[in-house]
Amino acid sequence: MAEGGYNPFNKSLKYNRQVRLFFIRLALLGTVWFFVYHLTLKPARTIDRPLTNFLAAAVTKCINVLSPSVPEITWKETASRNAQLVQNGKKVFGIWDVCNGIDLMYIYVGIIVLLPYSIKRKLVFSFVGIAAIILANIVRIGALYYIYMYQRKAFDFSHHYLFTILMYILIFYGWLLYTKKGILTPKKVTNV
Repeated sequence: MAEGGYNPFNKSLKYNRQVRLFFIRLALLGTVWFFVYHLTLKPARTIDRPLTNFLAAAVTKCINVLSPSVPEITWKETASRNAQLVQNGKKVFGIWDVCNGIDLMYIYVGIIVLLPYSIKRKLVFSFVGIAAIILANIVRIGALYYIYMYQRKAFDFSHHYLFTILMYILIFYGWLLYTKKGILTPKKVTNV
């Protein structure tokens, strides 16, 4: 190509730079989360304990309301990073910290924060998205309890694949709604 001639890739260079910066920021955000969570929050169960306990209480309440004919379910926190659902004094189902959805919430909010929309939109979608993830997780854990109790052969598949896929579909749908009708916040462009 002659010097100074038309280059069809010039328009895409700005776009490629923005995409590259997005993924660099995403990697940095993931790295910060990994170190902050795994080195400080997780060992002390700062976020995990209240979230797992909340989920256990909510799931227990839902099970007792939906199944009044079975003996009442209660829950108790254990020393091994989980909450146990108890029926007739016997542990029947465990909710582990790793299943409380905190990583999903962080991924969801992290992407929201990185996308160029207004602060108000980011806050609204972050709070609504976190609430939706928690509600979906209550439904997921309740369904897993029933699958574990009545269709144990289907539990591993449901736990590791089916409900994992459904939770990620929920997150992608939240991102889709977030980007669908939003007005992009203009970014300052510097020539480098």
